[in-house]
Amino acid sequence: MNKLIILAHPSKYSFSHKIAKKIYEVSSEKGEKVELIDLYQEERQAFLEFEDLRKIPTSKMRDDYQKKIKWANEIIFIHPMWWLTMPAILKNFIDQNFSAHFAYRYERGLPIGLLKGRSARVFITCDGYKLLYFFLFFPIFILSFVVFVLLLLSLTLYFQL
Repeated sequence: MNKLIILAHPSKYSFSHKIAKKIYEVSSEKGEKVELIDLYQEERQAFLEFEDLRKIPTSKMRDDYQKKIKWANEIIFIHPMWWLTMPAILKNFIDQNFSAHFAYRYERGLPIGLLKGRSARVFITCDGYKLLYFFLFFPIFILSFVVFVLLLLSLTLYFQL
């Protein structure tokens, strides 16, 4: 199995780095091929810029990363949660490299995945009080549940009419 670890944390002493190191070691001991991309140690990828979504310019760096993504059977993302999301460097990596016509395409207005047969794991580290995360995420969970129930009810009523 080929594993690609994508790490996004600036401190080499972070828990994220320890997770990445452990996954790398255990996978290597099993005879699996492992590649590690430490986004804070790699050359910085420029921010995505374009005027026409269908004409995003390619680059050697994007081509190299996309080859690694295609090579991998499993892609592992490891990052901290900052301001309730991933670090900007990882967001830019995803925007640049999991692009249209590589990771997905559209047919009749619906997205079709092009990276089938791969799995992904995400490790998100957080530093804070559990109660804080409960109060931050619980309202979002309740709201999404209510929206889902309302949508389900409206679809049920629509198809019964």
